[in-house]
Formats: sequence, C-alpha cells, structure tokens
Amino acid sequence: MRDALLVVDDLETVFYTDEGVVPAVDGVSFQVGRGETLGIVGESGCGKSVTCLSIMRLVPTPPGRVSRGRILFEGRDLLRLPAAEMRRIRGNEIAMIFQEPMTSLNPVYTVGDQVSEAIRLHQGLGKREALARAVEVMRLVGIPLPQRRIREYPHQFSGGMRQRVMIAMALSCNPTLLIADEPTTALDVTIQAQTLELMKTLKGELEMALLLITHNLGVIAEMAERVAVMYAGVIVEEGPVDRIFDCPLHPYTEGLLESIPRLKGPKVRLHVIEGLVPHPAHLPAGCRFSPRCPYAEARCLEAEPALMALVDGRRVRCWRHAQDAGGGVA
Repeated sequence: MRDALLVVDDLETVFYTDEGVVPAVDGVSFQVGRGETLGIVGESGCGKSVTCLSIMRLVPTPPGRVSRGRILFEGRDLLRLPAAEMRRIRGNEIAMIFQEPMTSLNPVYTVGDQVSEAIRLHQGLGKREALARAVEVMRLVGIPLPQRRIREYPHQFSGGMRQRVMIAMALSCNPTLLIADEPTTALDVTIQAQTLELMKTLKGELEMALLLITHNLGVIAEMAERVAVMYAGVIVEEGPVDRIFDCPLHPYTEGLLESIPRLKGPKVRLHVIEGLVPHPAHLPAGCRFSPRCPYAEARCLEAEPALMALVDGRRVRCWRHAQDAGGGVA
C-alpha cells in the first residue's frame, strides 16, 4: 500500500502458560493507510485485542511477549524503540480507546484531571491551559456543559458519556492513528449509533486513520473501508468491505455473514457455525478452521494454507482459492 501509516509485518505474540508457549497472535500482517479505516473482526479470543496491545507495546510481560515481527509506524519500528520514545508516541501520535470505559477511568480523579493529564504530558501545557484544552475536546465529542462536568467523577457519567470521555482523552493530542477496541461494547443500540457517528465525524475533521476492532459486522459495514477477518490468531481473509460482504471467500467469513439476523425476507433459522474455536495451545493439524468447515478436504487436514494474495486485491487463507492466487503469498 502506498503511503501506509502503519505496517504490521509477521507479528507473533505469545503467552507463557502452564500448558506451554501459546501463540495468541501468529504471523499477522496488515497495513493501515493515512486517513483510512481498517476493521479487524472475529470471535472473542481470536487475537484482535492482543494485536492492538502489541502495537501499543502494552502486552503484560510476563506472561506475554512479542516474539517476532515488525510494527512500522511512519517508518519507525515500534518494537525496537527505547521505552521513553515509545511513551512519547503512545497517547500522542497513536491513541487507543479501550473496551470498558469504567475500568479505564480512575474513579478517584475527576474527568477533567484525567483528560488533561495526557495533554500536560505530551503537549507541555500548564495545568490551566491543559484544562482549557480538556474543556474544548469534551465539547468536541458532544459532552454538554463541559466547564462544569470536568469537575465531576466517572461514576457521575452515564455509560455513553463515559465512552465520550474516553474518546476525548484519545483525541486530546490530535493523534494520526486511533485504535478503537470494541468502542461500543456494553452500550445500548442508540448510544452505539451515536458513538459510531461521532467517531466517523471526528475522523473526517481530524484527518486521522482508524483501526477498529470489533466482533460486530454491522459496525464494520458502517465504519470501515477495508476489513481483516481473524480466526484463532491468524488473518483468514482481508480486503475491501463491499467485496467481502458481497462475496466472502473464506468459509469462516461466509459463516459469520450468514449468522447476521435479518429483519426482511422469509423467516429462516439463524445460521450457526458448528463446533468451537480451538484452544491456541491445541491447534488442529492443517487449516485451523478445518474441524468446523463444511468444505474441508484431505489437504485441509494435512497442511495449513498461506495467506494468498488474489488478483482482485483481496487476501485469503483457504486451499479452495489457491488456483486464483495471482499475487502469490501475502
């Protein structure tokens, strides 16, 4: 991709457990262009959040460790930067919205103190100027009466407003890349829609790139230009959202799309993907999806397919499409 802002190349993140070394992220590669929204979708436990934490260098060590790969941000390999330089990038050039706002906000500090902390740290402003900037950014994300509410504590905010506070904290230093990890989890559908619309508007106004992590395909359809589908620690399909939604190539992607409830048309029983996601310490031989795949062949049980680049710009990890791989191994 030309003008790529973020390049994740062959990323492997492992955890040391009683069952041995477990790969939570196993050779993941993708790129995010400037101003682009890339969605990463998959079931719980597929490695989405660990991928984000690896980019931010927030994987708890021990028990986790990034054991292989590169993460290039504007040409700099984040995995090889000194800790002090990474702290200058984290929260300033790359910001992250975490899943649960109530667990991410400190209950004993006011919202104003927490939003202004990153501004003081990264922008070098004094307390008064940082609080003024906090008021400005809280107004930007649609929090009413920000001059008064900066003196309140997280428990005095509703779930939707706490999520807006988290967005305000992430945007306070005008990052070039925003990572949003399940930003609408635990919100009701009305607040979800408001939060997504807010993020879309702010992304356009601030001209930033967005890496959106979710298990909700509706969110991907609404927000993203490209999508990467993860399963058991690897990417199984990646490409433009419209192509993948119109004609999914990997059986797992096909199963996810068929599992979406539909309000229109004839009533049909909701599709279920048979079986369970394999434990990362006990992956099946061959293709990781083969025990659940309705199209599995003998070769699927013997060898794992590579992530192959197709001539239409998509990538897929499936033996059924090996003959269509015009771009080689991705």
